[in-house]
Amino acid sequence: MMNDYAVDPALDQYDPQLLDDEAQEPMTMNQRLLAERAMAERDALEGRPADGRRPRGVPGSPSDARDVGTPGTPAFRTRIAAGIQASPANSSAGGSESEMGASSARKRRRTGLDERTDAGDDEVDPDEDMPEQYYDLTHEKLSDGVDVEKRLDHKIRLCFQQFLLKYTQEGQKEPKYPDLLRKMAEEHQAHLDVKFTDIQQWSAQLALWISDYPVQIFQILNETLMLEAARKFATYQRLAEAGENELRVAVHSFPIREPIRELCTRHINKLIHVNGVATKRSGVFNQVKRLWVRCAKCNFPSGPFEVSEEKELKPGSCIECQSKGPWRVDRQQTIYQNYQKITLQEAPSSVEPGKMPRSKEVILTGDQVDTVRPGDEISLTGIYRCLYDAATNARTCFPVYRTDIQSIHFQRKGDLKLMQISDDQQQQILELAKSPNIRERFIGSMAPSIYGMWHVKTAIALSLMGGQQKVAAGKHRIRGDINTLIVGDPGLAKSQFLKYVEQTFPRAVYTTGKGASAVGLTAAVTRDEHGHFCLEGGAMVLADDGICLIDEFDKMNDQDRTSLHEAMEQQTISISKAGIVATLQARCAVIAVANPAEGRYDPQRTFSQNVSLSDPILSRFDMLCVLKDESDPVQDERLADHVICSHIRSHQEATAEEKNIKPKIQQKTSHIVPIDQDLLKKYIVYARTQLLLQLITVNCDILSASNC
Repeated sequence: MMNDYAVDPALDQYDPQLLDDEAQEPMTMNQRLLAERAMAERDALEGRPADGRRPRGVPGSPSDARDVGTPGTPAFRTRIAAGIQASPANSSAGGSESEMGASSARKRRRTGLDERTDAGDDEVDPDEDMPEQYYDLTHEKLSDGVDVEKRLDHKIRLCFQQFLLKYTQEGQKEPKYPDLLRKMAEEHQAHLDVKFTDIQQWSAQLALWISDYPVQIFQILNETLMLEAARKFATYQRLAEAGENELRVAVHSFPIREPIRELCTRHINKLIHVNGVATKRSGVFNQVKRLWVRCAKCNFPSGPFEVSEEKELKPGSCIECQSKGPWRVDRQQTIYQNYQKITLQEAPSSVEPGKMPRSKEVILTGDQVDTVRPGDEISLTGIYRCLYDAATNARTCFPVYRTDIQSIHFQRKGDLKLMQISDDQQQQILELAKSPNIRERFIGSMAPSIYGMWHVKTAIALSLMGGQQKVAAGKHRIRGDINTLIVGDPGLAKSQFLKYVEQTFPRAVYTTGKGASAVGLTAAVTRDEHGHFCLEGGAMVLADDGICLIDEFDKMNDQDRTSLHEAMEQQTISISKAGIVATLQARCAVIAVANPAEGRYDPQRTFSQNVSLSDPILSRFDMLCVLKDESDPVQDERLADHVICSHIRSHQEATAEEKNIKPKIQQKTSHIVPIDQDLLKKYIVYARTQLLLQLITVNCDILSASNC
């Protein structure tokens, strides 16, 4: 080997013209990238061996296996300033061109590179097509641990970045998520809704890792989304450089849905999908997200440090004076995020008889805070976490861990303002509204399985549509909701009407008079986990902007009914207990059902004499409906025909002909065809949110004459 370094005058001669000793301007990162890509394509065209060298930006190269950097760190700002944006797709398709074997494509690509290099253009198109083998995760394995190895981390980032750029739904020609990214930027949102099945179709392995290792994978996806948005939109670029905010990938439509009571150890640190009702909401707190500290001896800053409950924070030693402490928090550079807790409880309709509903704490962060109100029914996708509980351990002297759910995505149900109506559905609604008999069809569509009772269906239809709220001078508010009381003999489907409204109206709360107290209907003062007093809303508060359904209204105590006076007229609930003075909103319509005092309705007596209700509570109902079980052979025959046909259609072994069987009265040409129930729900939502009700002059004259 030493002979290679021996002096040889014949060979130790160099041509000065081949040596370039002139000073060169430093190359930017993009110029270096373009040069390396051009050399790689030249080597491929000339058949030279690559010697294991790949241009920067191509997956697998050592330069791209480095850490992308955390938002707010110098490495992250350097990538933003250099124009790379930590986007692995900044890699070229140059290597793939040589594999495809298309000489014309190589020539065009090489010419384009030469032109850009000669022109001095520093921009690199990161949206270039990438070969699938560069981001294919099929044969990759994710080891159990806190951190993902850098090579696999880079490959996951590239896979998700290509998913955002190229995923196209079946039957569509344009990619799906570039438009959603643009919409996110236009609305200044801090999250991107991503459907789980879309990721599953793109990369089944990535979808599996999201389900099994959400803590590690979501951190990678969030940073990739942030860098992709910062590359395209200047707003997010400034946020990324400052490190003030971080975008969130909100994965939804997870196919496996679990009841809250069945969450156990096998779900810990896994992605879960649960449904429930929000019963309690805490205030908004500031949680440390990225910590900066200063040495107390030399005042030199250190950081940033990612703060999490799973990792122990160890600043180490000071870079300036090598001291290991003490430290003080740099409150100016430390970054905080919004933090809020809600209590998610099982929906009453999903709880088995004889069992108490279970509940779990849900953690909301970022732009999710203050978007859920008590009473909202939500579909939640999150991470089931296990956390150390020092207070419980000290009390029980036993290692106990508490669990909560870190929210990834949630969707509120029953909110009229959030329900979306497509253009096709809106066109169907407007065409339906032009029907000459729309009023009769709308009333006939109320509980179509119940025969007759036209006046009760009319009252329920009016309650569903509601009136027009008015605010007079001096901020005096006149309610627009219509309260209805239905009184009738037993066995006339009064409770079925309430169940139908609960299933049809988007936001409805069902309760019974015998099982509900005054605080259960209005609000209660309880203690939270810290021993502080807090308010929990009852049925009227949970039904805000909706309908409260009360069955067996006559079985309530008089003291409990008295608490409804303010809620039904002023639509507010005033609380003054345990040092808490507050006013809660209860802007809801009330549909109540009661039985006559003597068991059957006596037409010889007045309405107030037939029901054991006080005059103040009766005056708060706008419509009073009476149902009487009268003997009528013709009506009884029609009722029997209607019930038998309904049972035949609902039978499990019914044929196609039997499923279309209709009662005799519906076979007449004059019969009113009911509206489809799905379209009816959209019709009600559109009417309540888009239309402004008003009385015309003729109606005013009729009302004036009838009241004289």
